[in-house]
Amino acid sequence: MIAVALLLPAPDLAGHAALVLTGVVTILAVLVVLVVLVIPAEDRARAAAAWERIRDYLMTGTTGRVTEFDHTFDGIRELDNRIPPWFTTLFLATVLFAAVYLVNYHVLGNGTVMADEYKVEVAAADLQRRILLASEGTIDENALKALTDPEVLKRAGEVFQKNCVSCHGAHAEGIVGPNLTDRYWIHGGSIKDVYTTIKMGVPAKGMISWQLVFTPKQIQELASYVLSLQGSNPINGKQPEGTLFVPPPDSTQAHR
Repeated sequence: MIAVALLLPAPDLAGHAALVLTGVVTILAVLVVLVVLVIPAEDRARAAAAWERIRDYLMTGTTGRVTEFDHTFDGIRELDNRIPPWFTTLFLATVLFAAVYLVNYHVLGNGTVMADEYKVEVAAADLQRRILLASEGTIDENALKALTDPEVLKRAGEVFQKNCVSCHGAHAEGIVGPNLTDRYWIHGGSIKDVYTTIKMGVPAKGMISWQLVFTPKQIQELASYVLSLQGSNPINGKQPEGTLFVPPPDSTQAHR
């Protein structure tokens, strides 16, 4: 039950808060429009003049005319203007926020810093992976067989298109990585060899290890899909690399 609870999505508090804020702002806007329509024209004029004075003060720090320096350059006039109060207020607010954040997160420990959030997310992902592995069972890597079920190969093909085409091409013709449709292999062409290559990766050539991304069952399916592409001869296929692979006489590997 604890594992299931950890995997349940958290309530969308941010979305709820945004919805409430939008409703409040809408109501205030409607009230302002109604007040403007109801009050007399003279009062609207006085309110507009007061708003102009407030705006001038917030933008320039003064309600009077700003002093100009006598010199100009290239038609540009220089004003003897103070820093706008809104800018100073925002700056002081950020300093205050930083102080509160520091005390709350790093002194009192009431909040969760990003490093701790990352650890929690990694632990949750690891738990989810363990549950998935437990549901799939174990795979004997020494007795692997190439899968031929069309549904399995279709599913693995979708995984290939999402994760492998940047290096091997949409048809496995090879781009940065080698051509996977010929009979030449750099790290071996048996189902176990392909499985191990996908699982462990080839860091020296830029291929990451996929064992933390895919389950063993998914890696077997992906390896089977790669082997199913043998002899497809895609257009613009990369030249063969590695050694010609000849399956042993007792091999049941498809397309070999």
